[in-house]
Amino acid sequence: MIGVVCVQHQRPFVRELFELFKVPWEWCVATKQYDVVITTGSTDPLPPAKLLIVFGPEKKSCDLAEIAKLSLGSEAVLLEYEDCRVPIYCEVSGIKSPHKPILKIVQTGEVVGVEHNAQGQRIIRIGYDLFGEVEYLLSHGQPPDQALFPTLDIHIGLLRSWIVGAGICLVEIPPVPSGYGFIACLTHDVDFVNMRDHQPFDRSVLGFIARSVVPTHLRDTHSKIVWSRIVKNWRALLSLPGVYLGLSKDIWFDIDRYMDLERGLASTFYFIPLKGHAGESRDRTNPHWRAASYDVKEYRALVNDLKGERTEIGVHGIDAWQDSDLGAREGSILRSLCGEESVGIRMHWLYFSRESPKVLEEAGFDYDSTIGYNEANGFRSGTTQVFWLPGSSNLLELPLNVMDTAFFYSGRMGLSESEAMEQCKTLIASLRSYGGVLTINWHTRSLSPERNWDSFYLELLDLLKVERVWFATARAAVEWFRKRRQIRFEDVEVTSRGVKVKLRATNAPDSPGFTLRVHNPGQVVKTGDRDRSSLGNNWIDAPITGEPEIEVTV
Repeated sequence: MIGVVCVQHQRPFVRELFELFKVPWEWCVATKQYDVVITTGSTDPLPPAKLLIVFGPEKKSCDLAEIAKLSLGSEAVLLEYEDCRVPIYCEVSGIKSPHKPILKIVQTGEVVGVEHNAQGQRIIRIGYDLFGEVEYLLSHGQPPDQALFPTLDIHIGLLRSWIVGAGICLVEIPPVPSGYGFIACLTHDVDFVNMRDHQPFDRSVLGFIARSVVPTHLRDTHSKIVWSRIVKNWRALLSLPGVYLGLSKDIWFDIDRYMDLERGLASTFYFIPLKGHAGESRDRTNPHWRAASYDVKEYRALVNDLKGERTEIGVHGIDAWQDSDLGAREGSILRSLCGEESVGIRMHWLYFSRESPKVLEEAGFDYDSTIGYNEANGFRSGTTQVFWLPGSSNLLELPLNVMDTAFFYSGRMGLSESEAMEQCKTLIASLRSYGGVLTINWHTRSLSPERNWDSFYLELLDLLKVERVWFATARAAVEWFRKRRQIRFEDVEVTSRGVKVKLRATNAPDSPGFTLRVHNPGQVVKTGDRDRSSLGNNWIDAPITGEPEIEVTV
């Protein structure tokens, strides 16, 4: 059991940390004995525990060493622990101590974490506030230049490593569906349906013509020039008159191709609910081209064709991020079209504010999937997991990790296809290590001229297919995490043979199950050919079958 001490305002973020790090924990009771105590608050007197982890940049009563706050400018401080690096965004202090250093600043080599033993108790002293870092990540997010770090999951990995390294047997429910390595969500923002929805010489069509004449992406992921893309573009240009006369297939309609490519997997399509509406302007300027040129009500047949056992329809919202009444209206349009009681949402252009979680919850949305970058790809909130959105009661966020336009638009990352694929491999490696969900947004129209991002998407799908991936709709992924959050540890008993765990859990019949993981510091479990994180990799897994008690022999 882990006991936790923190200041009052940090409590919601501590609760969320331990929904992501699903282990037995409680608010520390002074009269109880704990295996581990984690504190950012007062440490006078020291709580009785086998392992005491003290966080905070300010001097504590237990400190025998010199603690000095460091000023390293506005950039993130990068810390190093063994072969792992993690950025820190809030205050951090150096620790001048004769004790064993375990954390150092990469930029300067200064020590910010030490460990020692005192009267049979292991004490780890860390010069930053873990719970403050969690609050920052979930409330503000990481800057784009740190996007590839699953920072919050690395913090969890550090805790896990320190606990197991202290010789303590740890039980956990990992964010990994039983039988799989991680989850993948293939999602598509429907900004365009058909070219015929546009006037022949509006901004979008003129941009298409200009980029078709001089393609911006001629080289594939292997840096080879693909001349066929020029031919495809020119053929598309020549077919424009036929498209508008209804004699040729519409150039931009590629939803049918997605249905073929993703058959047997799962996918989610987010449709804009209102035609010709750029959104109410408040603290942002809304250019008129933010408005959709299609009317989703005219595509009822298409929506019905998309609906299936493994296809989901969601809202690509316009005003929902800032007005709950307008958001409820947007949601009702898609609910009536697809015949669902609840729908999820992703905001058009990823508009969001600190008030948006509360507004979206009041509008009745099932979940949100907006938190990501327009100008980068990675982990904006620092986690691979579905998480609670601060400011709401229980609205969950499916973070957005990969978006085509962020990769390839010249005004954003402007990467080559080979560079973008290397980033995808880095992200997949993080998912392989930490579990969770990889959410991909490949816009409709992106398989077609002039973008021609179809071969890249196919290669990305091939990469995922060789992993042990559960392909899920956005809603199914969120519901799996929701069920995991409902699991509660009622009792954990370490016996001479192993560990007995009593759980309160509900099976999810239409999705993979959950796993109880026992981290045993006294035994190395062979991992076979599966890559695992370097932080705490000695474990035994047991399926959670719905029985109230699980016994794991170690």
